[in-house]
Amino acid sequence: MALLPRKRRCKGIPTSIASQDNLGGSNPNDRVRFSEVGIFLVERRMGASRRRFLTELAQKKGFRVEEQMSESVTHVVSENNTGNEVLELLEKQNGISRTGFNAALVEITWFTESMGAGRPLEVESRHQLQVTKDSVAVTEVSISSYACQRRTTLKNKNKLFTEALKVLAESAELNESEARNLAFSRASSILKSLPYTVTKMEDLQGIPNLGVHSRKVIKEILEDGTCSEVENLLRNERYQTLKRFTSIFGVGVKTADKWYREGLRTLDELRASDVKLTRGQEAGLLYHNDLYVPVTRTEADLIKQIVERAVHKFLPTAVVTLAGGFRREKEIGHDVDLLITHPEEGKEEGLLCQVVNWMTTEGLILYGGITGSSHKGRSKKPEIFDHFEKCLSIFGLKKELVNNLESKNLRNSDSLAGDETQGIGLADHTEAAQQVMVAAACNKDRKAVRVDLVVVPYSQYAYALLGWTGSRLFERDLRRYAKHLKNMSLSSHSLFDIEQNAFLPAATEEEIFAHLGLEYIPPHERNA
Repeated sequence: MALLPRKRRCKGIPTSIASQDNLGGSNPNDRVRFSEVGIFLVERRMGASRRRFLTELAQKKGFRVEEQMSESVTHVVSENNTGNEVLELLEKQNGISRTGFNAALVEITWFTESMGAGRPLEVESRHQLQVTKDSVAVTEVSISSYACQRRTTLKNKNKLFTEALKVLAESAELNESEARNLAFSRASSILKSLPYTVTKMEDLQGIPNLGVHSRKVIKEILEDGTCSEVENLLRNERYQTLKRFTSIFGVGVKTADKWYREGLRTLDELRASDVKLTRGQEAGLLYHNDLYVPVTRTEADLIKQIVERAVHKFLPTAVVTLAGGFRREKEIGHDVDLLITHPEEGKEEGLLCQVVNWMTTEGLILYGGITGSSHKGRSKKPEIFDHFEKCLSIFGLKKELVNNLESKNLRNSDSLAGDETQGIGLADHTEAAQQVMVAAACNKDRKAVRVDLVVVPYSQYAYALLGWTGSRLFERDLRRYAKHLKNMSLSSHSLFDIEQNAFLPAATEEEIFAHLGLEYIPPHERNA
């Protein structure tokens, strides 16, 4: 939406009158629907242009917005400031005393949610800016409700609580309850980011994203050491079965639930049944024992080297980057994510097919199918899934190579091949291919590993790297922050500024954070 030009302030006219933007000469306050609510927007870190935009938005929806702080203000709205910083600013600029201060200090989330609802919402604890008295008190830690504004390392001081909440989040996901899954995931995420261990409920004062249910779980663990709801879930037959089935490559919640309702409970029962499986599910079931074992950092680094060598056979100057959890400095993971690009955009086209075909011939890829790019990628709407050309594969890694990694025993491409047995790769799923796959599965000399190969145009590489680094909740909150607070649309392809009606180019992740007005958070602190 284009902003209307602001009228030049006439000398001698009071601010409250001069700032009134009217479309037909009428006073905005004549259109006020919620006169009992007075909003003051703190310009610090928000910026003058964004403040003007939010002021006009609120006035059009019938809210009363004050240009100056006064006794008629009921809500002081701030963005990226602590409660203490806001009070300090008001004290300096407006002479407002902390004692007897009656207005609600709220984060921008209260404002955006109220605008969305078309009415002033009740101020919840998650909206409130915390004002602290003692600089060393635990409750003074300023915690944002957005994961992209929190630094979350792998040093989790509240694992007892986060593991319990993770089980509840998984259960909600298996029951296809997205809202509950998000609620528990966000609660777990914010506990991971705390720089202290929660030892009493008072330690949670002012912490956002902790709903009644999550607090109940934490309270029970503090009192009893465990949560009965979580313990019951872990023993629940349906939960156990769906977790087991969804651990198979290519199997989602709906399919797992269908098999459960058909009476299947174990992998052996599934193998013995007449259930029709997709090619991916067949491969996933065949290699399940290997795929269920976590991938190590050593294995991930080795796979990167192997893929890099394969890529450079066809495009020597291409760039291969290890993304996902390993880029966040995790030591183990479920799969290996590799991004492939080339500084000269366009040269990467057709590369993936060449690489996958060659690695399949060499016995390196046991299963894999290429998904072509559905469009060029840039979109004005936020998207969870990307449209890059990719191959979601099962890789055959020789265990001997892992053991010999320290001696750098990677002198030629022949040593990279699995052996004479080859995977099904892009070949037709014939009986012969099935026999080859079975032979490979019986081969104890190599380990099956999930590997995702993603080809990215260089102009979109920074966005793809950010999106494929994760964590999933960090990325979700980045998109949510961009949409609700910056009026922008973020994906793994681009960032679109709705106000400017323009895509914002970025060569690095740092530039993307800068576009969003966020402090840069390095990968190892994105483990939300």
